[in-house]
Parts: sequence; structure tokens; C-alpha cells
Amino acid sequence: MPVTARRTSLSRAVSHTESAAIRTAKHRKPSRSAAPRAAAAVLSVGLAVSGGALVSIAAAPTTASAKIAHTPAQNAALARGKATIKSRPLLRLGDSGPTVKWAQKTLRVAQDGYYGKTTVAQLKKFQASWGIKATGTTDHATWGRLTWAASHKVLFGNKGGVKAQLFREKVLKEAAKLKGTPYRYGGTTTRGFDCSGYTGYVYKKAGKKMPRTSRQQYAATTHISAKAAKPGDLIFFKNGSSVYHVGIYAGKGLLWHSSKPGTPIQKGKIWTKSVAFGRV
Repeated sequence: MPVTARRTSLSRAVSHTESAAIRTAKHRKPSRSAAPRAAAAVLSVGLAVSGGALVSIAAAPTTASAKIAHTPAQNAALARGKATIKSRPLLRLGDSGPTVKWAQKTLRVAQDGYYGKTTVAQLKKFQASWGIKATGTTDHATWGRLTWAASHKVLFGNKGGVKAQLFREKVLKEAAKLKGTPYRYGGTTTRGFDCSGYTGYVYKKAGKKMPRTSRQQYAATTHISAKAAKPGDLIFFKNGSSVYHVGIYAGKGLLWHSSKPGTPIQKGKIWTKSVAFGRV
């Protein structure tokens, strides 16, 4: 067949395809994807070239966004990086996401959201400062320290008296747990406490052993001013140079103590100025 005849047949075929597409479109519900499909059909044409070869040209439909395939390991890394802080995910090298970015902010490194070698190295340094095994991964103990460090705006545990502050906070928690326990003369157990039995028990629970009586406890502490005293320190009540009562300073003129028979452990007001403060 001559080339001219082929071209004429080809033009008729294309024209026929266009007409069919237009007729079909009239009876089809309009949609955003109809135009690309029609264009793809019309643009599928045959061109006669030397040697009788046939070349097909088709317009491939495009999408606004393409899905990126991830390996199972990459998906797991993304899932950990997007997990909530409350769930305390075990972040590790290669993870990415907003939770990684939060940890980086607390650790004071570049906040790119990728758990890389710099983040691992800083976390190991952080863990070592708090006496946690330096693994470079965010285990349960590490999350406890990270959230505390974020809320208190501190970083390393061996600087600025942070360990002492943590101890005092634990003292206050242990003191509050015993609220309502009855007073018992000479008592040193949860069945009942006297004043120094209570403070000694609380301090032992927080990690430091104290002498038995209020006078012995006063002698075992570093004496500090009322201005320097912080919640969790001991407060001693004095009559001249003699100590007759001890409690746990709670701040703002308050203390936790086991005061007298018939009155259970509670938080109360400091009723006199004849007091002294001690820190272990």
C-alpha cells in the first residue's frame, strides 16, 4: 500500500476514534478522570515509518502523588518515630518522626527528626550522667529521665545539684503516701509513727538512712537558713537549743509531720518561728 493511502486510513481511524470518544462522553457522568482517559485513547496512534514499522504513542495517566514503598524495617522505624511520648517507644538508630524530634529538643541536638549518630552519642552521654546503662536507645528508665529533664529544663544528672533535687522530690512523694497514718509513740512502721520515726522512714524510702531521734537527725544534717530551705528538707522545732519535734518541709509555710496522739500524719502550717532547717 502506498504511504499516502496508509496516512489516509490512519487519519480516518483517528477521526473515527475521536467521534466515538465524543459520543461516549455525552452519555457518561462527568468526572475529573474522564479527560485523561479520552486523551490517552485518542493519542494511541500508529505512524507508518520506513520499512513498514509501526510506532505507538500513548499518553500515560499521571497522579498528583506517588506512594513510596518502604521495607518492613523502614515502616517499623517510622512507626516508632511517630509513636506518642506517653507510650515510651524504644527509639534507635535510623528511626524518624516527631517523637524523635522531641527527644532531640530535650537532648539539645539538631532537631531534624532523624535518629542518627549525633542523637545516639548525646543520649549515651545523658544516660551515663543519670547512672543509666548507656545504650543509645530510649528504654523505659531513659524516658523517665527525659520527660523529667524536659519539664525541669535540665539535661545532665551530675550538674547543678540535680540529684539532690530529685531526692527531695522523692521525699515529698513518700511523705504524702503516708497521709492519714496514725500517730504512735515510738512508732517507726506504717502501723503508726512518732515524729522522727516518720521522717526516718520517709528518708529511708527515698534512699538515705537517718538516725532514730529528732535530736540525732538534727546533728546528722547540714544546717541551712530558712531562705535556702527547699521542699523535701527537714524542719526542726526548737525550744532554745533543744530540738523537740521534726517534720518534712513542704514549702510555703507548710510541713508534713506526725504531730501528736489522736492526730494522723498530715500537711499542716508551721506554727512558730523557732525552727531550724537541715539538709542531708
